[in-house]
Amino acid sequence: MSELYRHLLIPKDHAFVPERYQVAAFFDELEAVGALPKETEFIVITNSGETRAIAQNPTTGEVYYGPDLKISRFSDSQEAVDSMNATQINELWGEAKGPAAISPFDLYRAHNPDVLWSGPYSFTIRCQLRHQITHILHSAFGCKCDVKPIEPAIFENPWNKQPIQTSGHASAQFWIEFGIGDWLMPMITDSLEILDSRLVKLAHNIFRAEFTQGCMCNDD
Repeated sequence: MSELYRHLLIPKDHAFVPERYQVAAFFDELEAVGALPKETEFIVITNSGETRAIAQNPTTGEVYYGPDLKISRFSDSQEAVDSMNATQINELWGEAKGPAAISPFDLYRAHNPDVLWSGPYSFTIRCQLRHQITHILHSAFGCKCDVKPIEPAIFENPWNKQPIQTSGHASAQFWIEFGIGDWLMPMITDSLEILDSRLVKLAHNIFRAEFTQGCMCNDD
């Protein structure tokens, strides 16, 4: 059973890329309808396209390299979006303690599916953009996955490890993640269409795109 759960909204057009004003409007509307907790912090992550040394094997001396990322924090979503001018956007997060007035779904402890969770939890909403179309489940910066554009999206039910095939694809250039932290997850049976319908409608109206839903576990 995984520790961290993320629920995905994936455009059915996997080449879809939003405008910056749409990203700003999305977070504004989330806040307006009560889908963002109070005192949300906004985090911008950009990728220069270069690599840098990130670790070294103490035994062999081998140096490991990773993407050169810049991380900036803001208290206001508009300031966060404005900071991304003239940059290649990679991620914009809204991060806070949940629950919000509108929660994405009901939550349960990973080892106690019979009891509805009513306490606080860590909560993020992430707009993710990559330089090119990439595989959703292998979405690390600099991913060189073999992307098959028409490959169907198949996700694993975190409760029973059974596959769930969706109507979307397994690849995209932009997607949205609702992250729930520390051994909490929604109840899932045979479908991933579980996100609060108000949030799905909001995303559709702002981005003018059709979305399908997916999930990832323990991706941090």
